[in-house]
Amino acid sequence: MVRVIRDAFRPRVRLTVLATTVVIGACLSGTELVSPPYQPPSTITIVFHPDSADAATASALGWSAGIPGIEITLIADSTNSAPQVFQGSDSGTLALDQLPAGRYSVSAVRWLADSERAKLPPGDDAVGFMTRFGLTAPVAAARLRIAMVADRRRGVVISEFKGDAIQAPGQSEAYYYSGYVRLYNNSDHTIYLDGMIIGEGFAWQFDYPNFPCSLYQPYALDSLGIWARVFHQLPGSGQDYPLGPGETAVLATDAIDHRPLYPIGLDLRQANFEFYAGQSDVDNPDVRNAVSVGPESEFGGHGLYWGVLGTIVWVARPFDLATMHTELIPAGGIWARIPANALVDVVAVKTTYQGGYPECPSLVNSTFDREAVQLLGAPPEDQLLAYRRRQLPFTLAGQPVLEHSRTSAWDFITSSRDPFARP
Repeated sequence: MVRVIRDAFRPRVRLTVLATTVVIGACLSGTELVSPPYQPPSTITIVFHPDSADAATASALGWSAGIPGIEITLIADSTNSAPQVFQGSDSGTLALDQLPAGRYSVSAVRWLADSERAKLPPGDDAVGFMTRFGLTAPVAAARLRIAMVADRRRGVVISEFKGDAIQAPGQSEAYYYSGYVRLYNNSDHTIYLDGMIIGEGFAWQFDYPNFPCSLYQPYALDSLGIWARVFHQLPGSGQDYPLGPGETAVLATDAIDHRPLYPIGLDLRQANFEFYAGQSDVDNPDVRNAVSVGPESEFGGHGLYWGVLGTIVWVARPFDLATMHTELIPAGGIWARIPANALVDVVAVKTTYQGGYPECPSLVNSTFDREAVQLLGAPPEDQLLAYRRRQLPFTLAGQPVLEHSRTSAWDFITSSRDPFARP
C-alpha cells in the first residue's frame, strides 16, 4: 500500500476533459459538442532501479534491486490540480491504483543521508538518485521499470551560463559580447583553476536537407571527447587561482561595462577572467586574461562567445594541447577533440527557436550529457534570462550543493541574468 505524503490522490475523480467541437455537415450546418470516448483508469506499478552507469554506487548502498524510500511527484499536464506526492516502498516500487486517463509529468528523488554517504567508497561523490519522465494513462503495461541516475557533487561545475546573443527592442542587430560563464566549486575542498580550459563544443541541432544530422554524428556523438575550435586557457602555474568550497568565478567574453554600448548589456568589470583573443580584442587590465589556445583564436575579434542555436559549453582540466587530434569537419574549419578524460563539466543547450526543420536527437554523446536543456530562444523576454543550475534542497557542511545528474534538461532552470550571484 502506498502512503500519500501530501495532497491526497483522488483515484476515483476523473480529470476534466475539454469537449471537442464536431461539425455535422448534414444537420443544418449545426455543431454538436461530443465528449471523447471514455478511457478507464489504469493500475500500474512503477519499479525504480539504479541506472547501469551508477550500479557501483547502488551496490555499495545495498540497493542493486531497487531504490528505497523515493519521493515521487505526479503532475497532471492538462489540469491545474496540485501535484500529488507519494512515498515509494522499501523495495523501490510505487503502485498507482485507478490512475485517471491523461498525461503526467513524473519526478522522483532519493537524497542520501550522511550515514548512507559514509558507506560509499572513496571518490564516490553521489548525494542521491533522481529521474524525470512523462507518463500517459491508460498504460499498455501493468509494470513499468524506470532507471534513476546518481546526482553527484563533482568538483568545478558550470552554475550559470549566458552566452547567446541578446537583442534589445528596437535594435536591428544582436549583441554577443556580454556573455559569461560562472563556475562554482561544488566540492568540499579547494580546487585550483590554473590552466583550466573553457570552450564551445561542436553542436548540430537541426536536420537540414543538405546538411543532415547523420553527416555530423561522428563528431557530435563522439564518445572519445568534445570537438571544438575556439577555446581559452586560464592563466596560472599551478596554485595561483584557488577556488574554495562554495566559491564562484565569473568568466566574461569582455570584462567591461557593456551598458553604454548596448541597452541590455551587462556590467562585467568585476569578472575574474575574460576571454582574450589578441590585440584586436578589448582588454580590461584589471581582469586576468584567458588566452585563446584553439585552432581558431577568435570570433569577430572578441574571443570566446557562443552561438544562438544548439551549443555545448565545456570545462576541462589542463592537458597537453599538443596531443589533441584535429580534423577538417564538414561544417568548416579545423576542429580539435578535447579528450574525454580531461573534461570536468559539459552542458548541452538547445534553442527553443523553431527553424522549420526536425531536430537532431542529441547534441552530444550521452557519456557527457544525457539530454540538452531547451528553455530559451528568440522571444524578447528571453534576452534577460540565463541558465542557472538547480540547487539541492539541503546543504552539506553549511555549503549549498548544486544538482549534477549529467542531464542538462533536469539540472538547469532559467533565471534573471545575475553573473555575480552565489552560488
